[in-house]
Amino acid sequence: MKTNAEKDIGTIEKELSKEELLHVMEKDKDAFEKLTVLESIINNSPFIALSRDASKDFSVVFISENISQFGYKAEDFMSKISYNDIIQPDEREYVKLELMENCREGSKYITLKYRIMTKKGEERPVEERIFIQHGPQGNPMYLQSIIFETHAKSNV
Repeated sequence: MKTNAEKDIGTIEKELSKEELLHVMEKDKDAFEKLTVLESIINNSPFIALSRDASKDFSVVFISENISQFGYKAEDFMSKISYNDIIQPDEREYVKLELMENCREGSKYITLKYRIMTKKGEERPVEERIFIQHGPQGNPMYLQSIIFETHAKSNV
């Protein structure tokens, strides 16, 4: 009995010539290799890559593995904790309001400075540079950020 994936491949093979199929597979391989290089660059830098869903509750869609510099595991943000949970409690409302206001106003880029709490409970000042990705109707869809530790005080 064929699996759904095998049936799908069979359908694709019928629709594409061998040359076309090899071209598609080569493009996928190239894209995967580029993604692997990009992931390596990010994870070996002091920058954390973060993507949040702006259409819902700013839940984490992706966070790079190097969040570990603050004692967390990336997979924890997919099920156990939200990014908001690691923001210093006195600054959570400020960050949330700034994100909501800038999304509502149609901003494309914003920079926020605040403190996060490491897993050990230490405060660390960070700067977050955010690109707000908008959908076809202009509504905010994703917040795509880089976050890095600073030595400056936050805005609050």
